[in-house]
Amino acid sequence: MIKMMICKNCGGEFPDTLAKCPYCGTMNKKGAYRDFRRKVSAVIDRLLNLKEESYNSVSRMIFLSILRSLILIAVCILLAFVASRFYNVNYYNDARYDRERLEDIEWENENIQKLNEAYEKHDYETIRKLYYENSSIVSHWEHYASFSLLEEYDKLISKDSFSKYDMANVMYFLYYPGYYGRTEALSEDELEEYMENRNKLIEKLEKEGYPEEKLHEIYEKYADSYGYVSLSDIEDALQEVKNG
Repeated sequence: MIKMMICKNCGGEFPDTLAKCPYCGTMNKKGAYRDFRRKVSAVIDRLLNLKEESYNSVSRMIFLSILRSLILIAVCILLAFVASRFYNVNYYNDARYDRERLEDIEWENENIQKLNEAYEKHDYETIRKLYYENSSIVSHWEHYASFSLLEEYDKLISKDSFSKYDMANVMYFLYYPGYYGRTEALSEDELEEYMENRNKLIEKLEKEGYPEEKLHEIYEKYADSYGYVSLSDIEDALQEVKNG
């Protein structure tokens, strides 16, 4: 409860909680002491609040620092794991490649003489068998292009008569770039042999009633952009040529 007091200097009446007389300004010791205690308490409260805020701010900074460190450690562990997996995969692939390459070299050393002997004898069955065993080596063999052309030629030249399927293969052999392009890999002797075989096949076709110039016209007319011909497209045209 607020008590009233009388100023000793001017006789004015005012609440005893005031630090000084509102009329003359004379200090009220009791009120001033109370006001001082109130201000000190306010300062202390502010300091305590500042300390708590600072503590919370520091705690938050420490927490964020720890969190960043944990994230960085996790990222480093993840990168190390990925790097180890990548290294292991590459090491495994390199080791497997080296092992396969070594096996290819050993296979080539063991069979290259067999390939050359079979080529000299036109033993295409042996070459084809070796091809199935290791196509990557045989397909890079120096006589492979010649072998593939000679094998196809032997199949065609041995025919007593030509079916429409045979005629499609004939056109591929004579005109298809996939066949003809192989001649670039032939030696001079192999190219000469290929041209002789090609001419023999053309002579046989003409005896069967298929002039080479007519076959060329049919191929040029019906071959698609990839060099293939459809049997249904060329069947009637071949029959017209056959019938003259």
